[in-house]
Order: sequence, then structure tokens, then C-alpha cells
Amino acid sequence: MNMKLLGIILALCCWTLSGDPAEFETFDEAFLICETPVWEITNKADWEYTKWGMTPQQVVSASNNLATQGSDLRPDSDGNVTKLVAPYQRGKFSFEAQFGFDVADRLASVTLVLNDKSAGMDMDADTNMAHGACYDLLVSVNTAYGPPQGGGSAHMQYSIETWQDQTNKNKITYTVLDGVGCYVQYSAFKSAAAD
Repeated sequence: MNMKLLGIILALCCWTLSGDPAEFETFDEAFLICETPVWEITNKADWEYTKWGMTPQQVVSASNNLATQGSDLRPDSDGNVTKLVAPYQRGKFSFEAQFGFDVADRLASVTLVLNDKSAGMDMDADTNMAHGACYDLLVSVNTAYGPPQGGGSAHMQYSIETWQDQTNKNKITYTVLDGVGCYVQYSAFKSAAAD
């Protein structure tokens, strides 16, 4: 099915590139797909333009050299080190994408830290989040993945929600830190045997 669709799109691209320019707008989307190298269409990424297990050099290349060396090389709670960072825009949200590498120097997580000076949220005694950029981000993640499937940890200082993206085999974690900000982390599913 995918190869048949790809063939149709390629045929349309060839026709529009050499055919009637008046019809070109009708095939705008097909043309954009045709401008994308075929390997990018057939090789599905784990997070945007990256695949789990990439080396730092591969991530830099995949990011079109937007990824640069990170400044905080301390391991996170999973033991991953943020060796690279890059700007990332998704809809109305602007992030710093932090690429976490495991002890084997392979990409293990991508953390999207919301770039918003007002993103630090105050959580009141009932642990209800004030409406703001972090709340909007949580609503956006809920829209994309449905109700949280885990986490639900809400304390006076932080809140964590988790999802399992079965389609892309990713674990998604949303975290908000009171007065600091919020982030969304993507990582590969870990098998039960690995836990």
C-alpha cells in the first residue's frame, strides 16, 4: 500500500514538474513530499528527525546542523547526558530540544523544554495548575495522545503525567515544576525484561 501510494505521488510530481503550471497548486502537498528525499519518507523517525540509537554526530547531521553542544553534562534520573541541544518549534510552542545520550553514547531521549519566561507555574494547595503556557502545553499533549495513562503525580512542587504512544513506540512524559517551567520528554519503550 505505501509503495503504491509513493508511486502515485512520484508520478504526480513528475507530471507537475514537467506539466501544466496552472495545475501545480492542486498538487502542492505532493510536490512538497517529492522535494523530501525518499529515505525520509520510508524511514520513520522515532522523534521528528531522529531515531533512537543515533550517535551525537548522526543527530547533528539529522538536525541540519542546528544541534549544538549542550552545557549541562550531568546525567539525568535515567542516566542520560544531554550532549546536544537545538531550537524546536511546534505550533505556538517554542522549545529547546535536549538530546539525551546513554552510556553507550546513543540517543535515548529527547526533552522539549518550553521556552517561555512565564512558563513557571504556581500550583495552589489543591495542586490545580494555573492557566498559562504550561497548561496550554499539557492540553496540547492531551489532545495528541489522549488522557494520561500513568503518572498523575501531583505534589506541591511538581506534577508528572505519562503516555505510551503505541504508534511510534514512544514513552511521553510531561513534567511541570512549580515556579520553574515545564517540559515534555520522549523516549523509546523499554521492554519489561530491561526494567
